[in-house]
Amino acid sequence: MLLLVPFFFIGGADHFSPQYIKTLWDFGHVVFFAVLLLLVQSFKPLIHWQQWVWVTLFALVLGGAIETLQHFVGRNASWDDVLHNLFGVWLGLFWGQKPTRRVWLLRFVSVICVLPAAWLVVDSAWADFVMRKQFPVINSFESRAELQQVYTNGQANAVAQTTGAARHGSQALVVDLSTRLYSGVRLIGPYGDWDGYQFLVMDFYNPQSQPLDLVVKISDYLHDAGSNQHRDRFNRSITLMMGWSEVWIALEDIRNAPAGRLMQLDRMTGLEVFASRLPEPRSFYWDNVRLE
Repeated sequence: MLLLVPFFFIGGADHFSPQYIKTLWDFGHVVFFAVLLLLVQSFKPLIHWQQWVWVTLFALVLGGAIETLQHFVGRNASWDDVLHNLFGVWLGLFWGQKPTRRVWLLRFVSVICVLPAAWLVVDSAWADFVMRKQFPVINSFESRAELQQVYTNGQANAVAQTTGAARHGSQALVVDLSTRLYSGVRLIGPYGDWDGYQFLVMDFYNPQSQPLDLVVKISDYLHDAGSNQHRDRFNRSITLMMGWSEVWIALEDIRNAPAGRLMQLDRMTGLEVFASRLPEPRSFYWDNVRLE
């Protein structure tokens, strides 16, 4: 247990780790404190309610102290982790002593508290499995697992699955753009090795008669975890005319896009489509993003 303590402050998932790794790492708080309380009670059972209150307060104070210290060592503090610590404490506390009617009730409560965090691990692992299994389809926006990979850049009005227009399957992604400086949508974790394919292909639908100018931005781990410079990634402007457009981008162009190096096609981390300084809000549909 002592050997695990440093991992509250070093190591762990980073911003670009798969989502299931992040949720699994977060669930480690529950496991650590549950085992800790089981260990404590193997020496001294905590059977009185006054002890339970003190242990609960101690868990909250210790959890808050850990998250505060993490802020000063370059880690992101998360108050969800404080709750995970507490729920782990309750799990080990009530399952580590002789059962009574009251203890059984509190065991049930502790399990209910832990279930949401456990479900996030299972759900994100399933989404990861779905995305890897369907590769080289990067996203067809057909399932909830695929929608979990979609993020706005903070300046898009909204994104949603829709059956209103689809080039492949029954659903596409509708993106409502704002008039801010940059407005768009990003796919995280394009799963799989892009090497060995020739083209990135995407279907777009412009529902309006006016052309819509967009930028396709593609980046790898070295770019996103590094300087994030414009010349260190792939950027291409595209113009969508009314109706469906099929956009083909040669992977050789993507590979050679960064200045002074080659794109890591086996460590792609971002695929983004955005508009800049639109005179009025616009929408487009995105479907069937794949490698060929």
